[in-house]
Amino acid sequence: MSVSDEPANERERLRDQLSQDKSHHLKNGRFCNPWPSFVEVPLPKFHHHLLTRDTTPAQQSIAEGRAPPVVPLNRALVDAHTGNLQLTWLGHSSLLIQLDYAKILCDPIFSNRCSPVQWLGPKRYTKAPCQVEDLPKGIDFLVLSHNHHDHMDWDTLRKIAARYPAIQVFAPLGNGPILKAAGFAFVNIMDWWQETSTPMLGKDGHFQYKFSCTPAQHITSRGLFDHNKTLWCSWVIEGPYKRRVFFSGDTAYSSTPGNGAVCPAFRQIGEVYGPIELAALAVGGYGPEEFFCGVNSKPEHAVRIHEDIGAKRSVPIHWGTFMLTSEPVDEPAERFVREMRARGHDDSAFTVLSIGETMTVDSQVG
Repeated sequence: MSVSDEPANERERLRDQLSQDKSHHLKNGRFCNPWPSFVEVPLPKFHHHLLTRDTTPAQQSIAEGRAPPVVPLNRALVDAHTGNLQLTWLGHSSLLIQLDYAKILCDPIFSNRCSPVQWLGPKRYTKAPCQVEDLPKGIDFLVLSHNHHDHMDWDTLRKIAARYPAIQVFAPLGNGPILKAAGFAFVNIMDWWQETSTPMLGKDGHFQYKFSCTPAQHITSRGLFDHNKTLWCSWVIEGPYKRRVFFSGDTAYSSTPGNGAVCPAFRQIGEVYGPIELAALAVGGYGPEEFFCGVNSKPEHAVRIHEDIGAKRSVPIHWGTFMLTSEPVDEPAERFVREMRARGHDDSAFTVLSIGETMTVDSQVG
């Protein structure tokens, strides 16, 4: 039986069963990846790598002009309130999604560095296509995957909270205090497999949106002593016309080197929520694989996630913006496309965007 054939009550039973599993909760209040697919690199070895790593391949590719192009926002598309399904890539993992009549921001960062301070830390090698003040006037929802600085940027969060006081925020466990401190009034903090439905008033009446917090294989911290004190996740967002969007956040699928195990969560996501109309899948941040593949999926693994969740179409994200790892900056998207084709997927199943570019998946529904 395919995911699309699963009766609704069977899906709900499976989701309820999965939500009872709290193996990712540790007794000390922290969180973990509860699967054999996660092989943790010892911290001393990882810290030594950070101090001695060779980023020459990434630096050389930037010098050769191989970074993705940055294009101006298409104001006619991003400002419109239609029934379209649209996705605008704002660089790295930052997205502006229009799902039916709602506008949704995912993991936005517009700062020059992804760091606690703006005088030190990884710096952009591609410009942000806009700033918070350039975003559409009506942003309804903010979705956050985890607390790393390249996904939960303090300056960006404060500016969004100030500009959109009525925005609803969705984030995984442990992130309530920082979001309240940033100024957000409406914060939904969720565990894996929890769902929250929320109404939105549109031009034709009230519409219902469902936000489902789904698992991911990653880690968290914002400093030296808060390792895994907050949870990480992916998201499935469903609009009133039952079209679903998947946002991976940061995630791995397996570990290199490892035991060959793959993260079972994505097949479970497909069984509960598939098919997925549009998926945004992290493809970068894996080099060298020995150190990073347990927390960031390499492009070939992103293709497996595309397949496991039952995605009709996917967009590669988490690349082309900050030099966080050693791979050439254009390699993640190129390997993703190559693997999609090698596994028999038609070119209509994926789109590689320029930074600032908007894609429309289909026309108005309803």
